[in-house]
Amino acid sequence: MIDWGGGYSSSWRMMEVDRATWADLEEVPDVSAMAVERGDGQLVESGTANVTLPIGEDFGERYCRIEMLAEQDGEAERVAVATLLFSPVSDEASHGRADASLEGRSVLAPAADEVLLAGTTVPKGSDGAAEAARLLRGCCHCPIVVDGAFTLDDDVVFAEGTTTIEAVWMLLDAAQWTLMIEGDGTTHVCPKPTTLSLDLDLAHASLLGTSVMTDSELWKLPNRYIAIDGDRVAMAVNDDPDDPISVAARGRYVDMVDSSPKCVNGETLQAYAERMLAEETRSTCSKSYTREWWPDVYLCSVVRGGIASIGLEGTMRVTQQSIQCGAGALVTETAEVLRWL
Repeated sequence: MIDWGGGYSSSWRMMEVDRATWADLEEVPDVSAMAVERGDGQLVESGTANVTLPIGEDFGERYCRIEMLAEQDGEAERVAVATLLFSPVSDEASHGRADASLEGRSVLAPAADEVLLAGTTVPKGSDGAAEAARLLRGCCHCPIVVDGAFTLDDDVVFAEGTTTIEAVWMLLDAAQWTLMIEGDGTTHVCPKPTTLSLDLDLAHASLLGTSVMTDSELWKLPNRYIAIDGDRVAMAVNDDPDDPISVAARGRYVDMVDSSPKCVNGETLQAYAERMLAEETRSTCSKSYTREWWPDVYLCSVVRGGIASIGLEGTMRVTQQSIQCGAGALVTETAEVLRWL
């Protein structure tokens, strides 16, 4: 196995993917400048690449897998960094060849292209995770894995023009679940992870760049959450004097009002308000840094910082990644520092 904290040599390739079996087909020749972006949009990730083609050859639309081949002390490992639906967006031709720029859309892209029939309904009592997976499997080619279950407390009715991916997120948001996409394109319908994927402590300091940027959002975090459901009102208040955002510490209320509460699993309106206050104040700041590749760290993964000398401390949840494919995989990452997990 590769020691990712040590030095290793690497090369890159892009493999076309069989959409029926999801296995590698042939390597796409003459590919360069591959990069991957992961963020909090509905499709989770995207990417770009350049490919050189003979004049007149159409790249078309293909699922392709970006793979890193790493070698260290005679050991070799193949890593799937991302699997995307690529198509050309521009090209520049000369001397019988065309340098084409490719845009890579998420493996969930078909779910953004398909619209559900108006009035499509997922009934109360259904397993929301299973229903989200069913909708995705109806249009996406990637493997869909369901990690658990949750019950819908109300009917979910989709309006005219709702795309499949919008419908999926409506179901998942009811239970604060998410979608995670592995490098090979396998998509998980799952709760937000709570187990640690990477410990950025002194033992792993060699992975990190030289600086860490901190962005604080302390000023806009609420200390009172007001949930209104018809003539019912519930309020959750943070009055902890040791918490810098509390009513006691600030000497004033910072309110967040919710007139469309979505209680889950039979919770009361009061329990909902308390849960949402905790959710809205889960983080007071985010950290941005650059690091070397570490496997199985995706959007929503949990990482821990333990290097006080560069200001990287605390348990964090990844909210954004940019991956440059070159001498290894250089990851620029943003993560929220969690107040609790």
